Amino acid sequence: MEGVVLFADDHIYSENRPERALFESLRSDLPVLGVQSLELASKAVQSIGTFSAVVLDWQYSQDDSFEDIAEELGAGKISITTAQKEDAAYDFLLTNNFYSLIYIFSEKDIEETYGQALREKFGNRIIIEKKDENFTTDRVSEFKKKILQGIDEWKESNKNLSLPLKWTVAINESIQQIFKELSEAEKDWILEIYKSAQGDGVDPELFVIELLQLILSESLVQNAGLIEALKNEGDRQIETNDSDDKKKSLSKLFSRLHYSELKPDAPLMTGDICEIEDNVFGIIITPECDIKKVKTNKELSFDLLKFSHNSLEEILKLDHVRKNKKSIFFQVMQSLHFFPSLPLLSDDLNKGCVIDFTTDSIKINSKTLQERIKIRPRKFKVNSPFIQQLRQRYISHLGRVGTPAVHTLVRDWNIN
Repeated sequence: MEGVVLFADDHIYSENRPERALFESLRSDLPVLGVQSLELASKAVQSIGTFSAVVLDWQYSQDDSFEDIAEELGAGKISITTAQKEDAAYDFLLTNNFYSLIYIFSEKDIEETYGQALREKFGNRIIIEKKDENFTTDRVSEFKKKILQGIDEWKESNKNLSLPLKWTVAINESIQQIFKELSEAEKDWILEIYKSAQGDGVDPELFVIELLQLILSESLVQNAGLIEALKNEGDRQIETNDSDDKKKSLSKLFSRLHYSELKPDAPLMTGDICEIEDNVFGIIITPECDIKKVKTNKELSFDLLKFSHNSLEEILKLDHVRKNKKSIFFQVMQSLHFFPSLPLLSDDLNKGCVIDFTTDSIKINSKTLQERIKIRPRKFKVNSPFIQQLRQRYISHLGRVGTPAVHTLVRDWNIN
């Protein structure tokens, strides 16, 4: 079996407890990381990322120690209710994202209160077990067998699970090697790269992040194990399916590849999609190296390519486009650029947009755009490499140079 199991329970080291017996039994078959608090579980998720399974206790009795400490400090007896303890486990699941099977062990029946919300997020990946009279040291083998069987069944029905696990390992190995080499070259490497970027006038935080991402990518493309895993996944056969459900799921997939949701405090970046007026949007194409300068100088302007909510419908009304409309989707028409499944335009992700390079290039004053963003916050940005593709095609369109045709006799002489 591949992958690590995260086992979060405050009784894994308590004598004569079934939780400890289950923890020790699982460790004989799998690599298991045991933690005694939700705080440590969160740190484990953030550090390791992907687990083959998460075994989670729902109630944590160590919270009682907080009541005693508060009383000693003169704050009086602070009572932490069972509901608050349970909510902590619930919040842990809702605020942490991990792609694995989840086993919850609870002293109370939590299905009615929390079951629906948990399954809305995790689907059939979550299994709730009750710590009743059957949960004893003598019967630990039954629960172990159920967990191991569940992991096997989950992997069988989700064979691409092995790929994220290998990917996580490859990223961890590569980033550790990169950090080692950079720190050996210069102990203050982060600061020196930061200062170098700062001196060039670019946003230093974004520059450092993007630079390390590029170095990481160069390492990953040489990882033989990851390449082999991807090749095996590519060789896997699946049934042809053109149902509406399949169209929706693929649209959701490619929408996520093309766009990222922006957090409220995200910095202004190349590729940000701004709502510049009702149902009219603009994609910032100002180069990343100029963003900081334009942002801080209110007299300068941002370059954007705009589109409306019905740009695709409008462009398809043109005869020369309608007769060859598939060419739009393959970016064949030099003056047009297509973006699929924009989440801004439809919750079903069945609406795209078209940008016409000949008419949709605009400039907006820095101060004006930033004021509009405050009123209409950005929600999404175009991901790499799609924003680079947009900028390259736009610049290529502007840089076209007409040249005289070669005389037909010259053509024939060269061909024959």
